[in-house]
Amino acid sequence: MAKAKTDIILRDRLQFTADGGGDLSLVYGRIDLSDYVNVVKRQGLLVKDIYIQLRDPNASGGTLSLANTGIWLPIGNSIPNAPDTDDGDAWKVFVSTRAYENAADVGIASPDVLHIEEWWVHTLAGQAPSQYDVNVQHNIYPMRDYHPGGYPVVSDLLVGIAVDSSSSNSAWDDVTLEVDIMLIAETTSVTEKHMTQLLTQAQDL
Repeated sequence: MAKAKTDIILRDRLQFTADGGGDLSLVYGRIDLSDYVNVVKRQGLLVKDIYIQLRDPNASGGTLSLANTGIWLPIGNSIPNAPDTDDGDAWKVFVSTRAYENAADVGIASPDVLHIEEWWVHTLAGQAPSQYDVNVQHNIYPMRDYHPGGYPVVSDLLVGIAVDSSSSNSAWDDVTLEVDIMLIAETTSVTEKHMTQLLTQAQDL
């Protein structure tokens, strides 16, 4: 959270809708930083930390009704219909200054990527009725770990979202979810040389 008097808190909310099979090819939302970035004045924004929350405000998925809280349950009701059947769902959300064509190309070693979060659900149906093995993982690769001094930007930020689903009974088919983003940042001056480098990196925008 904000720790310095000069820290700025920026918030945004994005929506995305999976297709009838629960999948979603990579799509982007954009965080407008034009109020804080000025190329002529060599003014940028030093992003210090990023927080992401997935939300299901309409309680549209899963067997539980969560209309009062809007909590997103990644497992939903993604239970295989046949014995000894594997099902799974995976979500990736990342923040970057570069527009990648495929979320599969995005990792912590990818250039200009500030933050990555992944959710993964694997369900295996057993032989006995109502016998299931369920695994849920949530991996966070925060910028505070690999950009501990902050990351200067001179352009808008992109929020990439992609979903893979092999579930035969997914709760997220044709469902619209929300992604809440909060940034902790402060304004910063950028040298002419560094400004040129940052603008070159952001040319894919």
